[in-house]
Amino acid sequence: TKFDTGYILNLLGGKEFSLSENKKIIIDLKATLAGGRRYTPIDLEASNMNGQAVFIPDQTFALQHKPYFRTDFKITFRLDRPKVSQEVFLNVDNVFNINNIFARYYNPLAQDIVTINQLGMFPIFQYRVEF
Repeated sequence: TKFDTGYILNLLGGKEFSLSENKKIIIDLKATLAGGRRYTPIDLEASNMNGQAVFIPDQTFALQHKPYFRTDFKITFRLDRPKVSQEVFLNVDNVFNINNIFARYYNPLAQDIVTINQLGMFPIFQYRVEF
């Protein structure tokens, strides 16, 4: 099927450092390695004649993209008070900016097959209050 990547491996780790009784720095790391997504090849010649994607029917999900690898990094500053906690954190998804393939599409204007990549490095800055 489309979702049979063959394998997936997730590694998670983190460490909390106390700066004082109510202040902490937290570092988290997550790495994911998975087999590439499966896809059905496109018949480029037939697609060009029809003006839309024509898939090779006897090769449904027969091909597989290269393996998927991504590492995420997060650093958090946490301040705890008796009735409220505050967190400021920076999360960087795909910290090594690896170009993982998302899909392949037929582009009728270019009359070619186009590869679309997933997001590259994506930083997220957040502030959270818990009470």
